[in-house]
Amino acid sequence: MLILALPVAELAILIDIGEEIGALSTVALCILTAAVGLSIVKRQGIRVFQEMQAASRDGGALGASLVHGFFLAIAGVFLFIPGFMTDFVGALLLIPPVRLALGKLGMAQFVVRRGQARPHETIIIEGEYWEERTEEDAAKARLKEKDHPDNQ
Repeated sequence: MLILALPVAELAILIDIGEEIGALSTVALCILTAAVGLSIVKRQGIRVFQEMQAASRDGGALGASLVHGFFLAIAGVFLFIPGFMTDFVGALLLIPPVRLALGKLGMAQFVVRRGQARPHETIIIEGEYWEERTEEDAAKARLKEKDHPDNQ
């Protein structure tokens, strides 16, 4: 349903804006927002990548940088898709506190779901095993038993 609703909503918004400012201006504005947004994604992505390199070199935590990188990639996809709704979502994802808040929310949901799905679950794997000894291993074991002080 969402796959059908998004393009229909985007088209409705594009038509409404086109009626107000003209078709050519609407297309130009759509291309401009995508171009500006993608250049910001590129600049922020390079900065996040440099921070990740520095953190890994210094032994620091990479969690926040991974969250920023993940949501910057999503922002790039949203900004690349033509339309004002997707551009708005992509622009929101360009704001670092929004990305961190979404990352924390996502991790909290993951932890809650994981905790509810399997509380105190113990995994038991049944099976059989046997130890194969070569004649050489058996001879070494007999020698050790003979030389052990408790056997004398």
